[in-house]
Amino acid sequence: MSIPALRRAHTYFVHVLVIMALAYGCGGSPTGPREIVSPPSVDTTPSKPNEAPVISSLTTTSPRVEAGEEVTVTAVVQDAETPIDQLSYRWSATPVNGEFSGASREVRWRAPRLQKTPDLYSLSLLVTEQYISRGQPAEHKVLKTAQIHYNDSRSEITRISMRFLTELFPDFSVPAQAAVQDFSDSCAEKFSELSDVANNRINFHILSGTYTNVSIDVDAAKTFANVSGLCTFVDIPMDPSNPNYRKRESVSGVCALTAVYENWKWSLCSSHFKGIGTVTLGNLRYRVPGKIVGP
Repeated sequence: MSIPALRRAHTYFVHVLVIMALAYGCGGSPTGPREIVSPPSVDTTPSKPNEAPVISSLTTTSPRVEAGEEVTVTAVVQDAETPIDQLSYRWSATPVNGEFSGASREVRWRAPRLQKTPDLYSLSLLVTEQYISRGQPAEHKVLKTAQIHYNDSRSEITRISMRFLTELFPDFSVPAQAAVQDFSDSCAEKFSELSDVANNRINFHILSGTYTNVSIDVDAAKTFANVSGLCTFVDIPMDPSNPNYRKRESVSGVCALTAVYENWKWSLCSSHFKGIGTVTLGNLRYRVPGKIVGP
């Protein structure tokens, strides 16, 4: 090969080397451009906070409960994150706890005995949700309360019956209006009873009254009751025309009362007296409470 030809070949070879060096130095390759891969994306959206449970309702099978009897209490509970069976449920009652059977969303509550009556009770449910927040244990607590009327019917009826026949009527210092305080305004007999007591205060000084062997018959619905027992009243006639004027005397018989359940409590409705032995209708008038039904 001639010298000019060698020079031309050398120049060509140098040009090829330069081109290859530039290609590799710029990150390319002899076969095409280099692929640029982006780094993985990071989700910067904050996590949604845990929502507290919701007790949407708390109901009882009856608006009233009798001492020693049961009602069913049902709660409707919702939670966005935790299954409701994994929540904890704690039931309580005030003013006296009574007895709960079960520990879930539906329980039975047995009302206590021998408590103040009538009364209004609160049945409460505390729901607790436990969860993890930012790697730490946390919890939500929500509370809901339902109210129920409490009655110990026999105790109530006994109390108002005894109060009328042994405290209010047999004390001449008690005004007639106060003497019939336990009678219901819805019963017409209250107003005739009020008139009889007013006349009693004019004609007699009632000194005492007793009521024994008392029986109480309450209907199945617990809205009406018959009360009966032996009663004795001691008095002093204050009417000068009375043969026993200012003489201490007593009269015995059977006192029968009726009672009605209204406005979540018991009230008296009527009163009757039936004399025993030689007692006559004539000398009973205004000496005894209620309508006289004969010896």
